[in-house]
Amino acid sequence: MKKSILIVGIIALFAFASCREDKKVPEPAPKTPPVDNPTPPPSPTTVAPTSNDDGTNISVSKDGAAVETKDGKNKTGISVSKNDASVEIKKSKN
Repeated sequence: MKKSILIVGIIALFAFASCREDKKVPEPAPKTPPVDNPTPPPSPTTVAPTSNDDGTNISVSKDGAAVETKDGKNKTGISVSKNDASVEIKKSKN
């Protein structure tokens, strides 16, 4: 009797093991091919050249203010800051 219970138990164990649903193993993602032409490095930043056009430039900051006016060959510049003040006038000789 003990052998028959043991045999039935082993058969039941195999039956449960064989009826279990197999979990699908996800396939690994395909590897991306290496990039043949990587992005070029960023170009160096260029500073816009100061133009000698006629006109007026005004700049104000927390340290002071500056005004520059140019008309042909005449140039006037005024600079005021916390520690210094200056006036520059350049006129062409005609």
